[in-house]
Amino acid sequence: MNRSNPPLLLRVLRQPELFPGLPVSSQDLILRQARRTHLLGRLAAIFQEKGLLEHLRPRVNNHLISAFNLAQEDRRMLTWEVNRVGRALWNTGLKIILLKGGAYVFLDLSMAKGRHVADLDILMEPKDFPLIEARMAEHGWKQANLHPYDQRYYREWMHELPPLRHRIRMTELDIHHTILPRTSRLQPDPRLLFTAAQEVPGNPMLKTLAPTDLVIHAAVHLFHDNDFDKGLRGLLDLDGLLDHWAGDAAFWEQLLPRARLLDLVRPLSYALYFCQTLLESPIPKATMEQIAAEPQAPGRVARGIMKQLVTRIMTPGDPDRLEFSSWLAWSLLYIRSHWLRMPPGMLVSHLTQKGLRRWRFDVRNRRIV
Repeated sequence: MNRSNPPLLLRVLRQPELFPGLPVSSQDLILRQARRTHLLGRLAAIFQEKGLLEHLRPRVNNHLISAFNLAQEDRRMLTWEVNRVGRALWNTGLKIILLKGGAYVFLDLSMAKGRHVADLDILMEPKDFPLIEARMAEHGWKQANLHPYDQRYYREWMHELPPLRHRIRMTELDIHHTILPRTSRLQPDPRLLFTAAQEVPGNPMLKTLAPTDLVIHAAVHLFHDNDFDKGLRGLLDLDGLLDHWAGDAAFWEQLLPRARLLDLVRPLSYALYFCQTLLESPIPKATMEQIAAEPQAPGRVARGIMKQLVTRIMTPGDPDRLEFSSWLAWSLLYIRSHWLRMPPGMLVSHLTQKGLRRWRFDVRNRRIV
């Protein structure tokens, strides 16, 4: 990507004031790209903050306001589900650590405005899981009927319990015990995350990760754990977090040492590089120089390959079809994420199991016409 001439959507995310002066066809393209990348509500919030909505055509305004209202409903749903989880765990003495969207909302970060949320993610101590699962079941959260292999996959190898779904509200709850699978090549010590977690002001039962850990977790989620389906949204989350603490010298002093301690320098390096390259995030020059010199940071070849793949994923093209270059980049990143998630032998066994089950399902459901 030519940095001096980025795609329209990235240009508007960097400089929202450009949008009202663009041709109608360009505005239409940006709206469709934003919708496809789950960013239309966030774009509406950005325009609202800049006072731009009143300068837009009514039809454009309708799309943006509708997306923003949907995001507001997501936010209402999330805050209610946090309330319900708190009610289920009342009097247990447990603290609920909110992750991702839940943390952004309860910290009232500006980048949470207009952000769509699909489920609630929390971090809890694994020793408390029997009590938590029992309480959740009493209050209507049930596990899906999973294959025994999938139950084992979650409980022995993954970083979370099998997802819970409320039987009436149909909302989903993901209960994590760390931020990467047990089989992952990188193994941050979850005790460090629990110890540094900070209480949400005004709500002693709720906590969030420490500021540095919020950024590192977002980096891990995007650049190690295969969240490229919503890649540009994930990068915008990182940009929002970095912007929120941009003026905090202590934050920047602590960020790289914290990543070293958690053994997560590599995903953080990618996060900072692509935030600065694609979104011009406010990252101190000294921080970029220090992380580039880290032994755990990606080398020139790895960075070059990732630059081609990630840039293709993060720069939306035709919103009406999946371009071959985007499909190829996504496929290669998907394979990479699995390679990082499991040792080779386990990965071959896992893919064989999934493939055989899918084949058996297809055979059982095949109809002869």
